[in-house]
Amino acid sequence: MSKDDVLFLFSLTVLFPAIAALVRFRKADRSYYPFLIFVIISLLNELLVRYALHPSDRDARTLNWQVFNLVETVLILLQFYYWKVFDRYKKWFYVLLGLTAGGWILENLVLSSIFKFNSVFLIARSFVIVLLSVQTINHIIVHQSMTPLTRNAMFIICVALVIYFIYNIFVFTLQAKGISKTNKDLMIRVFDIMVYVNAFSNIIYGIAVCLVPEKFSRKNLFSDQGWKN
Repeated sequence: MSKDDVLFLFSLTVLFPAIAALVRFRKADRSYYPFLIFVIISLLNELLVRYALHPSDRDARTLNWQVFNLVETVLILLQFYYWKVFDRYKKWFYVLLGLTAGGWILENLVLSSIFKFNSVFLIARSFVIVLLSVQTINHIIVHQSMTPLTRNAMFIICVALVIYFIYNIFVFTLQAKGISKTNKDLMIRVFDIMVYVNAFSNIIYGIAVCLVPEKFSRKNLFSDQGWKN
């Protein structure tokens, strides 16, 4: 079995949350729809890269990766919007969306090439997602309902996002500093660890999807979790 085969098997851990999302989608509370769509798209993208994009076609793979990063970021921001994180300051959600799209276009299409590694967008969006996740975690802990944290899908998703995107910040910062050229062995080990971090996050996502509450009739999910004071 080649290294690419092993990496693909680890990436297929996203199959767990994606299948769970497909099974539970119709009954799941709509406030989790962006996240459910995100894990489904993640699985489809893994299959696309594996079976439709040839390993030697680096431009096609890089283009796919760049577009997926944008889609991923927008869906995660939408998820926080659906969770009413921006309820008091809705304009900031639209500001973040505009900065996300504008920053991605500026870096990948104007200042550089979409077929190159561009670090600013990747690092910036990772910081934003981590900050939003930590804010949500703190709010859930302070305004905790009767549901244990270990069964709170929102809490579990945010923990997984923090783990994954903090490591993203570390990896992309090393790349931005040119470590991949000066110390290739270090970067190889860093990327090997990233495979495990991604797989671990996917497993946590799967657990969270299984715990996503079902639709409530005329009931605001967040009123129970105390988002609004």
